[in-house]
Amino acid sequence: MGITEFIDVVDDREKTVTVLNRESVDPLYRMLEDMFESDRVAISEAEDPDAPGDVVLLRDETTGSLAVSRMDDVSETLLLVNSDLYVTGTVPIEEVETPEVVAHLADVTFTVEDKQKFLLIHISRHIESLALETDSGTLHSSFQRLSRLLDERGTSEAYETLANSGVDTHVYGVDDWEPPTFVDRLTVHAGETEELRTSWFVVHDGDGEDDRKAALVAEEIGPNEYRGYWTFEARLVDDILDHLRSTYGG
Repeated sequence: MGITEFIDVVDDREKTVTVLNRESVDPLYRMLEDMFESDRVAISEAEDPDAPGDVVLLRDETTGSLAVSRMDDVSETLLLVNSDLYVTGTVPIEEVETPEVVAHLADVTFTVEDKQKFLLIHISRHIESLALETDSGTLHSSFQRLSRLLDERGTSEAYETLANSGVDTHVYGVDDWEPPTFVDRLTVHAGETEELRTSWFVVHDGDGEDDRKAALVAEEIGPNEYRGYWTFEARLVDDILDHLRSTYGG
């Protein structure tokens, strides 16, 4: 089984996102719809006299679990920002914050391009930050082309920080780069396979702790268009890790 197959077999969960007592302007609400749009995610608004204003509620219809965030938090970390924050290193890896409702959109397949792609970029940083916070275990990250690790200052700084931490950091992609000075603290998996050319994944093994495991897996299906999902399900993360280890070693 390869990365594409892991995306194909995910059991997409039905989720609902409800903005309670909306106070935010219409354009912001439409941005929320555009960012979270999916066949499996229904978005609406409702009034609840017992709830505060501008609260975003996410419900997993499969498990019944709930997640709650302030609309301001979702806006400030996702809707009103763009990838330049991470490209430039304005938000270092140690300061990445993810609203609860965003993290809990796990196990839903998204097809993203343009602005919506930032959703997957943010989750990638979330998993990298989780690995750094754990300061142990192994992180596996694919860049499609290894030069992408160095194309953006923010990404380069994030992976130098990870390389200097207690995280065993593995990077994957086509070998088209001039290796950085910290390459001796990375494990590099270079190749020319179709999977490496098209896959975007960030996977942390939680150093064996199930509640610290996380994975994002996606594939490029068109020019700058990706299809994928993220998960915190330990069993699924373990299956992805088994594939990476058996295919690429380490």
